[in-house]
Amino acid sequence: MILNTAEIEMDEVMKKKLQKLDESLKNPAGSSAVDSLCEETAALSTSSKKKRKKKNNQQELGPQEGEQQDKEEPHPDTVVTSIEETNAAVQLLTKPTLNPNIPRRWHQISRRWRSMLEKLANIDASRTNRLPGLTLVIDPEFQIANGSDGTEVFLGLRDDGTEVAVKQMKKSNYHVLKNEEQFLRLPELDDPSIVRYVDFAEDAHFGYLVLQLCEYTLEEYIRDHLPDDSAERSLILKKLVKEVLCSLQVLHNRKANILHRDIKPQNVLIDINGKARLADFGISRRLKQGETTLRTSIAGTRCWKAKETIQENFNTRYKRSSDIQVAGMLVYFILSRGQHPFGEQPYCEVNILEGRYSLDPLDDDVAKDLVEWMINEDPKNRPTVEQTLAHPFFWTDDRRVRYLRILGGEKEAEHCNTANKELLNAIAKNIKGKSFSEWKTKVNLQFQSDLVQQMEKERHRSYPENTLGLLRFIRNLHEHNKVDALKINLMVVFPDLFWSVYLFARERGWNSRETVIEEMKQTS
Repeated sequence: MILNTAEIEMDEVMKKKLQKLDESLKNPAGSSAVDSLCEETAALSTSSKKKRKKKNNQQELGPQEGEQQDKEEPHPDTVVTSIEETNAAVQLLTKPTLNPNIPRRWHQISRRWRSMLEKLANIDASRTNRLPGLTLVIDPEFQIANGSDGTEVFLGLRDDGTEVAVKQMKKSNYHVLKNEEQFLRLPELDDPSIVRYVDFAEDAHFGYLVLQLCEYTLEEYIRDHLPDDSAERSLILKKLVKEVLCSLQVLHNRKANILHRDIKPQNVLIDINGKARLADFGISRRLKQGETTLRTSIAGTRCWKAKETIQENFNTRYKRSSDIQVAGMLVYFILSRGQHPFGEQPYCEVNILEGRYSLDPLDDDVAKDLVEWMINEDPKNRPTVEQTLAHPFFWTDDRRVRYLRILGGEKEAEHCNTANKELLNAIAKNIKGKSFSEWKTKVNLQFQSDLVQQMEKERHRSYPENTLGLLRFIRNLHEHNKVDALKINLMVVFPDLFWSVYLFARERGWNSRETVIEEMKQTS
């Protein structure tokens, strides 16, 4: 029998304890001393047996199997982080040890939460809880939000005076909070479009995720905080749409490979500068390199799910295009100021499944085109997030005029006087009832002169009173009469010209020509 060093040392300690026990029995000093020694001896004996048993088990299993006993299989859909990294990030929630009379630092930023933060900055320390470097009060007085999964959000102040939001979640849903923390700590999500991660902590009952403090959810902002001026309001709504799509672009790029899976108005936050930031990554998942589809259990919020994820309860196939359809619903929600394209409950999800929607509240046909593209019931026909951001909805007026000029240089416009009958018939349908149906007269009125006729004489060529003639005129005006070109706002004089031409060109395949694509790249 071979004894290792630890076993020999243990036997020596046992021998000394037994000698002390023998002496105590010969000279009793009270039952408490004997009890104490017996408890120590029993503890040592048990410890020794456990160590021998553990070693024997490891010898029987072999070193590899012995190591596996201590490992847990991670959830297949979650972000996996090493034990060392996770433990290093976890801090315990404690009661304060600060002098209650010392005021807390407070760097005032928030407008909405200012009065509550002022109370927090001056509250008696005995009422507060402490995370390392942070003070908060777990009390309804300082609660600013809550979720259906038991999440509660409280105001907090860091020791450097920074205002933060602290998301508290019960340990029963701990994996959701931990999953969100691991996503937010990814360097790929360190971006102005994503709510900023600050810290993480836990106690016996809760996990705490510390985040950048924002002012509103998108839903609150759309409902109550838009400007009254319609022109200013439209600009802000378009800006919000672009910011939401930019945040999704951060997730969907090939380096991050992240599917959000819970896009909705409550999960987009508006910061102090009015910028939209995507939040709540509790059920997000990351695709492996080269993967395009995630097979997972059903996820998301009622009425904010893609069609293909509603159809399947188990083993749901989730792609980037699934995020895109829900983002399209959100784009419409923003532009319509709070409405859903597929209607309200209880019929909303039935309408999603049947592809039945209404975009009537939108008076911008370009916006309608973007939303319809995104919410297409066939995932294969939906755009990528990069394609949504390149959509004409986001083009400036200068870029739209540039597009018209480029089409004015194409062969069809160049030979506008000799166009074939089929093209002329299609053009005639395109111009009927539009603002540019008698474009020569309107142009001359704008310049209070016979500018069109003057240019015709100079070019020794007339322009037909159709869309091709107008496109050629626009091209020549900007090429040869640049001073005059600055005097007319084509988007105001002909408000429906750009979109009518764009749809006509898309239908005939002009927008896919290399000449058009390359010319447009120079203006991006």
